[in-house]
Amino acid sequence: MNIYSRIAYAIITTAALLMPSCRPKQNESHTQPVVIEDAFGRKVSLPANPERIVGLRPGALRLLAYMNLCDRVAGVEQVEKNGDDRPYVIAHPELLQLPFIGARGGNNELIMSVNPDVIFMTYTSVADADAMEKLTGIPVVALEYPEMGLAAGKLFASLKIIGKIMDKEERADSLTEYISQSLNDLHNRTSGIDDAKKPTVYIGGIAHGRARNITSTHPDYPPFIFTNAKNVADAVDKEENYSLSGVYIDIEQLMTWNPDIIFIDESGLNLVNNDINDGGALANHLTAIKTGRIYTLPSYNSYAVNYETALINSWFVGKTMYPDAFEDISIEEKANEILTVFLGKPIYNEWVTLHSFKSLSYTK
Repeated sequence: MNIYSRIAYAIITTAALLMPSCRPKQNESHTQPVVIEDAFGRKVSLPANPERIVGLRPGALRLLAYMNLCDRVAGVEQVEKNGDDRPYVIAHPELLQLPFIGARGGNNELIMSVNPDVIFMTYTSVADADAMEKLTGIPVVALEYPEMGLAAGKLFASLKIIGKIMDKEERADSLTEYISQSLNDLHNRTSGIDDAKKPTVYIGGIAHGRARNITSTHPDYPPFIFTNAKNVADAVDKEENYSLSGVYIDIEQLMTWNPDIIFIDESGLNLVNNDINDGGALANHLTAIKTGRIYTLPSYNSYAVNYETALINSWFVGKTMYPDAFEDISIEEKANEILTVFLGKPIYNEWVTLHSFKSLSYTK
């Protein structure tokens, strides 16, 4: 057993819970229907321990992969085909060989053609879920898919709902416990550091539906929250400018803040390069650029939040800001641990060929 497997299994109480299987499952007889309450409090009647399922809208399929349910997925949205750089697809490329059930959000006829016992749906409403259920005749379970930084409890609730329906309650508890332990570890390593000794930080290039430049930032960037970072964008008036994805600032404001360390969401790197190389004002003014303390972070927003990527980024951010507090942490080993817990496979080597942590240099 290699070092990555040893690390992951030392944390996880039952290895079998963490190793998803994507082999087709043989049909079994259904037991009596059960009634569950979804994220919106809707009462949904569905078969006990359903055999065939689908996930609709951003993040739904990802949650099913986290819950070790690849073997029960009956079809996937066409939009998933464009996500072969997402960790759950890298870990389980077999998902893309399943029948497609329409574009983003699915197509009712195609969904019914794969004969699912239940539909798990994110980014929906009571009326929307009710309408889908009425049109397809298939039970629809609404799930919340939050930004982890401010609403991890909603993520845990969605995992528990899936666990209750799919007889995976132990898996839901195991994954919830691991995430909580990781966040507590990050907090404990960083909460006692004197503010005067903390570097100021900034995240730029945050995507909003498409690539954005260095002025696109996030006051509540989860890796900064988890590591008690001094985010200069905390000064933004959230009442006026805030959205879930983030805010835009002026170039002049960034130069005024002049953070010690700058992180760049990799999705916006080309635009950020243009910002920095255009006229030289930023390169000449920003301390982080002059001292070489500017780094890329893998994008964690791709068809909603890839939670394992957000968590991996948090460890990289923590180690970059406070190297002494994270001296015992290897990012490669930690990433493989996280990927194994979430997706059952230590796929860091495959993942990092598509996403990487880079130190950027703009010196001439």
